[in-house]
This record gives sequence, C-alpha cells and structure tokens, in this order.
Amino acid sequence: MTSDKPLKITLLGVKQSKPGNKFIFVGETEGCSDCRLRGACLKLEKGRVYEVQNVKETIHVCNVFDEGVKTVEIFDPSYQVSTGAKLAIEGATITFTPRECDIIECPNYYYHCRPSFLPEGEKLRILEITKDTMECPHGYQLKLITADRIENSNS
Repeated sequence: MTSDKPLKITLLGVKQSKPGNKFIFVGETEGCSDCRLRGACLKLEKGRVYEVQNVKETIHVCNVFDEGVKTVEIFDPSYQVSTGAKLAIEGATITFTPRECDIIECPNYYYHCRPSFLPEGEKLRILEITKDTMECPHGYQLKLITADRIENSNS
C-alpha cells in the first residue's frame, strides 16, 4: 500500500517488516537501553498504530529481535471506529469518545467502539462513512467511519 501521508523512519523486527503490516508501538523494552540504534526505534508514540509502507533490505543486529531489524518507512494509518449517527458527517472533525459498553463479546467492542490504540479525546477528521448502520446490542445509533488522526491532538 502506498500512502500520501507523511512517512517516518524506524527499525522493526525482520518478521514484522512487510509492506501493509500494522503494529502497535509498545515503547522501550529490556535490551534497548544500551543499543546504539535505540534513537531510531524509540521516536514513535507509545500505544499508537503504525503501518509499514517501504522496507530496506539491510538487517541490523538487535538485542530484542533475535532475527534482527530492518529500516522501514511507516505512516499513521486511517482508523475505522464507531461514532454516534448524528456526528458522522464526512469532512467533520470529532473528538473520539469510547462508547460506554460492558458487552466485551460484541465483535465491535475492541475494534470499533473501544479500541485500545486510540485514546479518549483524540481529534479525528472523518474521511468517509464506511457503514451506515452498525448493529449494537445496547441499541445505540452508530455508524462506522474511516477517519484520520489530527496530529498532536491529544498532547
């Protein structure tokens, strides 16, 4: 996938370094503190989702990934989340608020209504209404939207 979004450069485990692969950055782990490449790895936002666009072939030694790491170009992908039907307007900016829900078995719970990778208060720009009606066990009037994060909105 080729994105027209700004690209960032980082290092990623060889097995994860595939175009189109999405990952959540977990932050510094044991083994990072004395690594000479740590600056290239640790400049991402912890808990944020990123998508790989391009991969360089050189493999670097890594204290965390046994198979080593590759240099990758990544970007902040679009998100698919639920929002109240009245807020779902293409081009609008909304503040993400996780849906109040206790039905963790619902297929929308983790991916669309209460995603762990998208913090409460994040500003999003709605790109499109992906699904006009979502089934909700609580009866909430929801729509599935595709949205981009507005940079530095939750700092």
